[in-house]
Amino acid sequence: MATVIQKQDPSSRRSELISTELGHLWSNLMQRGVGDVHRTVGFCAVGDDEGSNTLAANLALFLGANGKRVALIEASLRHQALAAVFQAPAAPGLAELLAGKVQLADALRVQVATGVDLVPGGQTNDPFWAFGGDRLRPLLQQVLAERDLCLVDVPGLNRAPEASAVVRSLDAIVLVVEANRHRAAVIRRNLTYLRSLGTPVLGSVVNELVHEVPTLVQKLL
Repeated sequence: MATVIQKQDPSSRRSELISTELGHLWSNLMQRGVGDVHRTVGFCAVGDDEGSNTLAANLALFLGANGKRVALIEASLRHQALAAVFQAPAAPGLAELLAGKVQLADALRVQVATGVDLVPGGQTNDPFWAFGGDRLRPLLQQVLAERDLCLVDVPGLNRAPEASAVVRSLDAIVLVVEANRHRAAVIRRNLTYLRSLGTPVLGSVVNELVHEVPTLVQKLL
């Protein structure tokens, strides 16, 4: 998982560019009903390490810094990273909440950054069965009682069978795709699969897209 924007120098040109791109993303999401109709939004990828958790974390930080109260939920229990990024305890977390072992207050890491509360993945021996019984949706509604949005890191579609249960519990989903990693047919197939789950697909974000940058511009970054 790449270093999130909060850990970078906020005065740097790179951080400024990232913030601008996040602003464009947020504007597009608002036009699609996020923050109004859709308040639990997931970010998922086809496989692992494509940046869906990085994007969710960055967007949470961006919105928190701009006055929103955001919960960042780590539903990707097989490949957890968010607790380490925010230097927070990894457990108890979502897994223990879903199992009824703890209360929400025990799993929440309050204000890991300005305006951002974190529910890390926690510990479970069986990530698939952790999401049985449609327990995630009411939990997210409980989190929303005191927050504007829940941004959810969803497991990889081709790596975790529980991904479908997570997606069905959300108001909307965004597909994150690493550039030059998958064939177009694979992306189309996964978009079709996502749409078949009944949760609105708001669009896709291409990650790690490389452009040729002139030397003069590189010196400014």
